[in-house]
Amino acid sequence: MIKINNLYKSFGDFNVLNGVNLTVEENKILTIIGKSGTGKSVLLKSIIGLIEPDGGTIEIDGIDATGFDEEEFNKFIRPKMALVFQEGALWDSMTVAANIDLALQIQKHLGVVERKNRIKESLESVGLKDIENVYPGELSGGMLKRVAIARAIAMRPKYLLYDEPTTGLDPVLSNVINDLIKKINLEMGITSLIISHDIQGVEKISDYTAMLNNGKIILMCETKEMWNQDNQIFTDFIRGKII
Repeated sequence: MIKINNLYKSFGDFNVLNGVNLTVEENKILTIIGKSGTGKSVLLKSIIGLIEPDGGTIEIDGIDATGFDEEEFNKFIRPKMALVFQEGALWDSMTVAANIDLALQIQKHLGVVERKNRIKESLESVGLKDIENVYPGELSGGMLKRVAIARAIAMRPKYLLYDEPTTGLDPVLSNVINDLIKKINLEMGITSLIISHDIQGVEKISDYTAMLNNGKIILMCETKEMWNQDNQIFTDFIRGKII
């Protein structure tokens, strides 16, 4: 379980997170929605240790990781997590296999043979076979997204975080990625935390939906009940109205 308590983060005079409280239940998919610039990506990167919050706590499986230095975080927390970046964050100069292997090399206990097996298995899991020696520049947008997801699941994380996984994709490819996220969650028993503006996708795959507004979570509900909420900001947003 991930439990966030009263989390704050500012950049200069700009307050991004203003006391975020959020619980991510195990083996569930939770999606965070909200306007651009409200701090969703900052929250995600704080959870995975890429940004240090100014106050509050982030508990991972009961361990408060907010006071950890880089070595402690790498030892106790990071092996449990993987992040699928919004733009994929693949190195164009490296093959698909090399991109995934670069992430796997962090896990020092893995030998060359096991890393190769994981690369092959993870690519097959996302519907991509025999592309290990292909370069990112040769792939379509949807394939790049799937490679980024393959790299993440190759790490065998307990928690998988997605930053706008369907951004830039057409509706058909968005459905492919959303179906893949749901499949991975069910088959691998992963807990997923997603940032998304894709309301149709949110409704399709999420167990819970939360909204971040003005640096706080203003509402969290079961996704199947999202259209029945009594919160004007939330309902206007999911209906595409200006808020």
